[in-house]
Amino acid sequence: MVKIIDHKLTTMKKKFTISAALLFITVMSFAQCPDYFKRNNGNGTCGSEAEIRMYFATCPATAPIIDSIRANGVIANVTVGAPDNSKCASKGYISYCISGDLPPAGTLTVFFDFGEFTGKDSCIVPEGGPSGGPTPVVLSSFDAERGGKNAVNITWKTEQELNSSRYEIQRSFNNIDFETVGVVATHNSNTSIAQYYYFTDNSNTANESSYYRLKMIDLDNSFAYSGVKVVKGSGFQAEISVFPNPAYGNQTITINNISEPSNIRIFDYAGRLVQQTSSNGNSAQINNLQKGNYFINITGKQTGVSSVKKLSVLN
Repeated sequence: MVKIIDHKLTTMKKKFTISAALLFITVMSFAQCPDYFKRNNGNGTCGSEAEIRMYFATCPATAPIIDSIRANGVIANVTVGAPDNSKCASKGYISYCISGDLPPAGTLTVFFDFGEFTGKDSCIVPEGGPSGGPTPVVLSSFDAERGGKNAVNITWKTEQELNSSRYEIQRSFNNIDFETVGVVATHNSNTSIAQYYYFTDNSNTANESSYYRLKMIDLDNSFAYSGVKVVKGSGFQAEISVFPNPAYGNQTITINNISEPSNIRIFDYAGRLVQQTSSNGNSAQINNLQKGNYFINITGKQTGVSSVKKLSVLN
């Protein structure tokens, strides 16, 4: 009798074990990977830290815990905060604050811990583009000024950089079409200490105004533009010629090789203005000068650059 009872107890124990195993498999089936994720450089929830938003078709009953994040197969040196599922019902995502140097989104693989029933499991989640958030760079100053006939000096200062990668210096001659003329790497991808930058464009020989801006690029290739700075022309002019020189009082005097629209003023040697005219470029003519010696002052309307030539008029 005792043996029979023992057999029944043993049978019941086996059935219970099988039921528990079925329960274990059933719970495993509810382990849920997100459909995709978005990476953010920080928001009101995470402050200055980065954020990952995991988007689910159906919000899980228990928010999964991120065990680790790998970039191109290498574990990233980051710390992951506890999941925040307060927006899952309304927005469809669970938020995780990330401290440390979080790599670009397209390189990431996220490993989840679904709890004691399943142990550690992995999800390779497709990246859904960068999420909105504050500009990764806080730019406190940006200046561009001519430093020579061919050179323009560009300087800027940042107060904060979050996951910042590099700066492209872009130039335009019409304030519409910009081209990159240089690239400067970020001093420190993540810092709240002021950083100073300097770049010289040695290829700007434009006689007229040109325009500069910064393209501030983040580690995940998101970017923002600075404001635009205007720089005056190089002031380079072909050698201005006055012909004939000396001239006679009844001759027309021609000024050649004027490179831009200019104001032309003629002064006598006492500094008195005796005549003035203007030119839309290339050349101009003056007439009816009395015998004497003169200075011809030619000032560009766009660049503000002046040239002075001497002129003698004979009887």
